Amino acid sequence: MLVFFIFLVIVSTPWFRSFSLPLNLFSINIPQEINEAKVLVDYQRGKISQIPINSIFLNWPSKIFYDRMGIVFENLDIGNYFFAGHPRERVGLIEKQKFQFFHLVLLIFGLFAKEMKKFAKFLIIYTTIILVLTFIFKWRDFNQTIFFSIPLILTMALGAKNVFTSLWIRLR
Repeated sequence: MLVFFIFLVIVSTPWFRSFSLPLNLFSINIPQEINEAKVLVDYQRGKISQIPINSIFLNWPSKIFYDRMGIVFENLDIGNYFFAGHPRERVGLIEKQKFQFFHLVLLIFGLFAKEMKKFAKFLIIYTTIILVLTFIFKWRDFNQTIFFSIPLILTMALGAKNVFTSLWIRLR
């Protein structure tokens, strides 16, 4: 029965109707990223007076780390999934709504479902792996964040199952 609700949620999402496989899913260019970070840090250091201790501190690793963490936190923003990023639209991306608003209600019901305890370990491990992959590969685009839909869809399906089960019991 849960499989039916998972299918129902997947078919009702805008993601399902406009999905195409991303071409740059696992592309990474570390030397270019390090070079860009070094150039930016050197530019910012040029604005302050040069002292001998400046050469000891390397700021480009922290620049790369914080840029990647910013992308991870962008993907954790629930507004990107239900409200097309509003009011925090991201620069350089075409924001598309990934789920309808009623899916948010199903997500809330799913978070408090009795069956959530069965899937909690899977959801935690899966989400952690996806967050690490997002950190490594910098997934930001609409099609690149499709992996985040799996825990959301599972939770929504649990919510839909609870809603329809309780309606069925009350109507009988």
